[in-house]
Amino acid sequence: MLNQDFWYEYFKVYDILNIVIPYQELLKTICDELEIKQEEKILEAGSGTGNLALEIKKRGGEAVGIDNSKEGIKRHKLKDPTAKVILGDLTEKFPFSDNYFDKICSNNTLYTISTDKRNNVMKEFYRILRPGGKIVISNLAKEFKPIKIYLDHIKKQIKNKGYFYTIKQIFILIMPTIKMFYYNSKIKKENKEGDYSFFDSNEQKELLEKAGFLKVSETKKVFSNQAFLNSGF
Repeated sequence: MLNQDFWYEYFKVYDILNIVIPYQELLKTICDELEIKQEEKILEAGSGTGNLALEIKKRGGEAVGIDNSKEGIKRHKLKDPTAKVILGDLTEKFPFSDNYFDKICSNNTLYTISTDKRNNVMKEFYRILRPGGKIVISNLAKEFKPIKIYLDHIKKQIKNKGYFYTIKQIFILIMPTIKMFYYNSKIKKENKEGDYSFFDSNEQKELLEKAGFLKVSETKKVFSNQAFLNSGF
């Protein structure tokens, strides 16, 4: 089981992803799918270091984060001292009243929750989301290969900035990138041997429908085709 010590070390280098183009595209896609309106109250479940919550705020939403990592929350608060984020366990009853949020999102979080608890998490999402509200969820696919994300980034960066800039960036960022690959290998090992479980193509869709969401989107591949995204009402 990956404990708090692991996530403490992981979140030290996690924000290297902010310069990775496929990650930037993923956050944009989630925000686009949310169709954020001014001052909507939006929960990010598993907010980590706050990258998605910050994008939601930039678009005018009122982001509220919940995460079980003190290190992630600390880094979120360093970026945004006014951030609304609480320490909490998604496998427990959420500390929010019924119909509290206009919208909910979660990015690469539910795969860290054992499959026997995911239905309850989805039911809690359904409980705290107002009628007619929207939920957007993305999770890593079972065939997840982090190298494909980085190769996709390099290809797109060469197109955007050229070879010299891209090579210079690779040398500057090589150590944090190696650390990310190491931590990703630990996550993949846990996926095979522990409670973590990456997602099948229709798993999110089925979980949303089972929780009570009536209008669930077809599954979309995102994050350099290494993750699945679904939305529901």
